[in-house]
Amino acid sequence: MEVRLNVDDDFLRNIQDTIGGPVKATDVLRDALTLLNWAVAEAANGRVVLSATNTGENLHRLVMPTLSKIEVRARQSIVA
Repeated sequence: MEVRLNVDDDFLRNIQDTIGGPVKATDVLRDALTLLNWAVAEAANGRVVLSATNTGENLHRLVMPTLSKIEVRARQSIVA
């Protein structure tokens, strides 16, 4: 499957600055899809995706419509 995507120049430059080097838009998309695939698998297994400081404090939960939909389906299959 071919995917065409327009990436805002400022968005890509911000990522490049954060990474500390040039990165292709195709690499950004590949990494984003890899992360989404992992998050979807975690949600499908009843897990949540969290970020924390390097000491394990200040937890933040990743929330996005796709993961919320999967969580609802997972809860429904447990009840059924």
